[in-house]
Amino acid sequence: MRFLTLFLLIFSFLFAEPLKVEDAFKVKVTADKIGTNFNFDIDKSVYIYADKLKFSVANKDITEFLTLPEAKKHNTSTVFDGKFDIFIPSGIVLSSGEDIKSYSVVVKFIGCALDGFCYNPQIYKYSVNALDGSYDVEFLDISKVDSTSSKTEQTAQISDQENISKNMSSKNFFITLLTFFGYGLLLALTPCVFPMIPILSSILVSKSSKSVKSSFIISLVYVLAMALAYAIIGIFASILGASLASLLQIPWIILLFSFVFVALAFSMFGFYQLQLPASLQSKISEKSKNKSGLIGVFIMGFLSALIVGPCVAAPLAGALLFIADTGNILLGGLSLFLMGFAMGVPLLLIGLGFGKFMPKPGFWMDEISKFFGFVMLFMAVWMLSRLISGNLTLLLYAIVGIFYASFMLPDESQKGGIRQFKFAISALFFIYSTILIVGFASGSNSVFKPLENFKNQTPMSSLNTPLKWEMVSNLSELKSVVKNSKKPVMIDFWANWCVICKELDKTLELPSVQKELENFTLVKVDVTKNSSDDKEMMSEFGIYGPPALVFFKDLVELKNEQSVGFLDETKILEKLRRI
Repeated sequence: MRFLTLFLLIFSFLFAEPLKVEDAFKVKVTADKIGTNFNFDIDKSVYIYADKLKFSVANKDITEFLTLPEAKKHNTSTVFDGKFDIFIPSGIVLSSGEDIKSYSVVVKFIGCALDGFCYNPQIYKYSVNALDGSYDVEFLDISKVDSTSSKTEQTAQISDQENISKNMSSKNFFITLLTFFGYGLLLALTPCVFPMIPILSSILVSKSSKSVKSSFIISLVYVLAMALAYAIIGIFASILGASLASLLQIPWIILLFSFVFVALAFSMFGFYQLQLPASLQSKISEKSKNKSGLIGVFIMGFLSALIVGPCVAAPLAGALLFIADTGNILLGGLSLFLMGFAMGVPLLLIGLGFGKFMPKPGFWMDEISKFFGFVMLFMAVWMLSRLISGNLTLLLYAIVGIFYASFMLPDESQKGGIRQFKFAISALFFIYSTILIVGFASGSNSVFKPLENFKNQTPMSSLNTPLKWEMVSNLSELKSVVKNSKKPVMIDFWANWCVICKELDKTLELPSVQKELENFTLVKVDVTKNSSDDKEMMSEFGIYGPPALVFFKDLVELKNEQSVGFLDETKILEKLRRI
């Protein structure tokens, strides 16, 4: 009976019906010739985020001119709760260009319950009109009518990553974990996981896994290590409010891992064997015979997640935003562990099938080992591409490709289908490597479109001029540029190690996009060094890593237009034209 009672209590807690908006947030508005008073009565079970409470008159944000109540600390955020009043003097209405006898006030806020549920962004509009010496206040809840009817109303919406964060916050503990698992499966369908496939495959080759069981265990250890790395990121995010992955994306670590990939490549070519000293190896063998090999797999999986794997797209950025905001270490760790594990599902599938299709030891095993050696060299170039120009990257890929084409040339002892197959592969790599060299000579930066500079060539006079960016190094400079700009402002958070940043740069350099950007003040924030100033600027806008675009118009940040990750030509044009 006690167990049943406890079960019902837990069940009712997890699925308790939240308060209705009108009961959770009560706002009473009164007005006279002196001004308008807003009396907030916030239920004890909910709160309002202090930085999300905004007041505007005539499409102008007047919040900074108002006297707000003292905010309270809740986890890592500041909030308003209980009862409080906010007064808008008539002088502020007049300075906004409105007639004090007839004007409108828009109030926007985001509120959450203490048990984790978050409400949709609320937009309240009040029309104040003077009638025969008295003032009448008419209320309209425009968050339930049409939040897309004007750009002013759009500013109450939130960016993609904030929307994901809010979506997670509105769920109970277990549903939140399932949500993170779902986001991990979605990330598994992105290029984030692709670099790990050749790494894991090369490990399976080096271990000479002959059975499905053996290959699956290796893959499982690799994925669990990867998931643990993301769990640590989640724990650090909940404690520090910052992504550990972004701290590790620094040039000297990228160079180190490029060197590691080269070392692995030459090992697979048979020049040497990477192993522990014989004495230490024998001691480990005595204590843990076959398990010692899994330690290396675990370490490689862990480091791969931190160095190769991070993709700061909306799902991961939103997850970190949510975790940092809750300050819940257990939830942060478990959530990103499940996200990391779900991202590794394709790797587990490789483990299930790899042992079945592994060739028997002999000639083919040697060929495959050398193949993965070249894969490691390609991975080394891919890592270096974060630090060097796209043009030089083409040349390095071409050099590795030509060497692989030479390696694939069949020898005299190989006959029939094997000889034809190797010759065909060799020819393909040689041809494409030659194309890459031509692309390098023409100044191209794209591995997949090396001849793009020969397409639709235009006279030099009509070539695109470089975008004019204002570089800022701290938050004070950034705010100054925004304040003094007479045009909308686009802020680009960028780093030289960020691969996606370079892809976004190509989008921004397209003629159609450049034409739209002429209407903007362009600001570049280089966060390559991840200095304290860089962290402060990213924290100001809730950004966990580049690339990210932040927009301002009339000194107001357009939260709904903020983006994290890559944008293609269509999406960036739609965004710029909306602004």
